[in-house]
Amino acid sequence: MALAQLFPKSKFSLIVTVLIVGAWAVLMGSLIRDRYFPDASDLAQGLKFSTAEADDWFLIRIGGAFAGYGRARQFREGPNWRLRDELNISLNIQGQVKPIRIRSDCEVDQDFRLISFHTKVASGIVAFDNRGRMEGKTLVLDVPGSTGGGEKRLKLFEVPRMSRALGLPVPLTGLKVGELVRMPIFDPLDGKKWDAEIRVLEMADLEIAGKKVAAWRVKAVYRTIEVVMWVDDDGRLLKGLMPLGITVVRSDKQEVARETVGARDLPEMMALAAVPVEGSIPEGPDLNVVRLRVEGAVKWTIPNDGFRQKVSGTEITLTRERLPQATYALPSQDPRMEEHLAATRFIRSDDPLVMQKAREIVGEEKDPVAAARLINTWVYSHLKKVPTPSVPDAVIILQSAQGDCNEHAVLAAALARAVGLPARIAVGLVYSGDGFYYHAWVTYWSGTTWFTADPLMNRLPVTPSYVTLLYGDVDKHVNVISFLGRLKITILGTG
Repeated sequence: MALAQLFPKSKFSLIVTVLIVGAWAVLMGSLIRDRYFPDASDLAQGLKFSTAEADDWFLIRIGGAFAGYGRARQFREGPNWRLRDELNISLNIQGQVKPIRIRSDCEVDQDFRLISFHTKVASGIVAFDNRGRMEGKTLVLDVPGSTGGGEKRLKLFEVPRMSRALGLPVPLTGLKVGELVRMPIFDPLDGKKWDAEIRVLEMADLEIAGKKVAAWRVKAVYRTIEVVMWVDDDGRLLKGLMPLGITVVRSDKQEVARETVGARDLPEMMALAAVPVEGSIPEGPDLNVVRLRVEGAVKWTIPNDGFRQKVSGTEITLTRERLPQATYALPSQDPRMEEHLAATRFIRSDDPLVMQKAREIVGEEKDPVAAARLINTWVYSHLKKVPTPSVPDAVIILQSAQGDCNEHAVLAAALARAVGLPARIAVGLVYSGDGFYYHAWVTYWSGTTWFTADPLMNRLPVTPSYVTLLYGDVDKHVNVISFLGRLKITILGTG
């Protein structure tokens, strides 16, 4: 079955919308570890925190078309600071304009150390909520009632600072050309650290609204998200360039209001992200091998998965899988599979609703391959195929019974783990008709090797037209953004 049959107005699924929404959510929801900023007066190379209050408005464009607006506020609230960022974006998904709202509100002390924060993503019926506070050096994350309730406590070595989405991660003044600032970023979603790097490239004039303004041009890399920014002396954003032709330019409330009421002719997001391809792949049951060359992959190593995808330099060989024979009975007791059996923030396999549904689907089946087929077929049959620009959560997906490839993959992985079947999500590319498009699917553990399934397409295993770019939970999917707009694929041969 082609993707066009599932989403009639296009030929692909919608992992790219999650990448874009996830990128903004990462930037608005991350914490900078305090290790590099031990004291406000002791910043490296003379850098200092800016103490200027600000209320900045921004126009957001995609491919030159108005797509929404942002607002960044920084103001005193008693002895502390209040930082409020908000984004209102619309994405053209298969001809439908989908609005997305992202909010971040946090309180920090005079040195911008975190006191509390609240980040929320809303898009139609789906909402993602992340709230936390510091108790000494412990980060206390409040789990919303809709996703189980309770608290998650993470012991930190330092009190972190909240990252900003519109401008530098922290408001720095005293920039110098050639300066390189490295910041370890703590992600409260999974409790892990990743590095941000900001390099000051030059001081140059920037034209905004017909006026030339002196600006610092900097390049910032968060995980694999690369952003070029022009900032003023207080570290406040003047202009930013993100992947896929997304631009953010400082404006004012009046201009934002004028743009908001105007007509929108937004480019189709999947068309923007489609990977150019030379050659074609014949579709059908006789396809056993695909050889291709992938150029432009930077910041990330395409995996050799050992069972269907072999990578040698820029060349990839994809072979048809033969379903393996299972070598254990469910539930898996393999200590090597602990990571792929664990419940996570999004793959919520320990939730009672998910566990109950998984038992209903699998029943008394103990064969991992047979259980995977039952799960794959159930998810395919019970989830309505609907574009869903949000951050997927297994429980919400089960309740709403709809979604695109992300929701299908997350729910399938959660159901599998709930019955002791190791599962992981794959993100990459799938060939459909005339090109490669971004997609997500699942792999399961047989006891000796992994095997694939695509619950959106009801395939088990997938065909040799799937290229894996990474494996991981939802919080890792944003790393695929490093591939957007960079890749080119040449078909070297099929058989």
